Amino acid sequence: MLNFEFTLPTKIIFGSGEVSKLGKEIIKIGKNPLLVTGKTSMRKTGILDKVLAILDQVKIEPVLFEEIEPNPRASTIDKAGKIARDRDCDMVIGLGGGSSMDAAKGIAAVALSKRPVWDHIYSGSDETHIPVRTALPIICVPTVAATGSEADRGGVITNTDTNEKAGIFGQPLFPTVSIVDPELTFSCPKDYTIDGGIDIISHVIETYFTGTSKAFLQDRMAESIIRTVMYYLPIAVKNPEHLEARSHLSWCSTVALSGLINSGRGGNFPLHALEHAVSGHYDLSHGRGLALLLPALMEYTMPARPEKFVEMGINMFGIQFATESVDVAAKQSIDAMNGFLSSVDRYLHFTDLGIGDEKFERMADDTIKVYGQGKGFLQNPRPIDKAGILEIFQNTL
Repeated sequence: MLNFEFTLPTKIIFGSGEVSKLGKEIIKIGKNPLLVTGKTSMRKTGILDKVLAILDQVKIEPVLFEEIEPNPRASTIDKAGKIARDRDCDMVIGLGGGSSMDAAKGIAAVALSKRPVWDHIYSGSDETHIPVRTALPIICVPTVAATGSEADRGGVITNTDTNEKAGIFGQPLFPTVSIVDPELTFSCPKDYTIDGGIDIISHVIETYFTGTSKAFLQDRMAESIIRTVMYYLPIAVKNPEHLEARSHLSWCSTVALSGLINSGRGGNFPLHALEHAVSGHYDLSHGRGLALLLPALMEYTMPARPEKFVEMGINMFGIQFATESVDVAAKQSIDAMNGFLSSVDRYLHFTDLGIGDEKFERMADDTIKVYGQGKGFLQNPRPIDKAGILEIFQNTL
């Protein structure tokens, strides 16, 4: 039997043109929002002006904070949190990709706690971690189909002083409302559209391998999300304003990390742990870092659970195996996933990104420190200790 709890307190408003409801949702919550977004893209695409016009209709003039970086910085979040306090903001709106939405969650927490956001980050020590117990109401408006931050209670923050990248989590960080309007993703650049698709896939494929095999329904839902992304991602890349493709990608993003797929299946996220260590040092796009490391992680994990990789080959790629051994079939299944990555220009190596092995030891240590849970290794069907991390990195060169 499967035993689990599933709670999603976020109100999701989904559909083409639904961003027009943002003003009406805001006035149900308060009247003085801090609107958080990135430095340039929302203005260049006209999305920010569109949102401001919608808010003007309900006589809302938000406090603007347009300084969020990709891989949002702890120092930037602390700065915005102080502004939210000083300006008596009563909610935080995250407009943009995962960075803006994750930053909004951190800002909402520190605005009330009056502590640096890194105090709320679990970075390997229970002694220094202060749980998030309260936060300003949060509204998320994604403009990229990727992280799924619009439907979960967490975010990822980067500490540039230590090059650590880790998560902030807590029930108060569930958005009060998220408006997922696929039309807002039309202007998402090609590379970020692709990276976003890989991010969505990663959110369900990790626990597909690391969770229990008895969660039959959850595995079928995970496979459906992956197949949907693999089908619609090339269409969206070719035709950025293809509403059907953008809608399916946006809904996959929202559902993938909402908790629904992994409830009852469990499992860990070693791929994300590895990627966070890399992008903490090299500031990569998150989806690109996941694509970079997935092939070597699959190769590393396969000997401990080859039958699960065979299942992937059959159910995600339609491979019909005949007399192949389990190990051979598993390898062919991995090759199929690598083939998909190649088809969207995301079968990568460190050298493709101008990265050598000079920081492998440091990144391995960071991974164990932040995500090893004091055990000295990452949970995985084949546990990943420091030597295993270095093996994965070396096989990605």
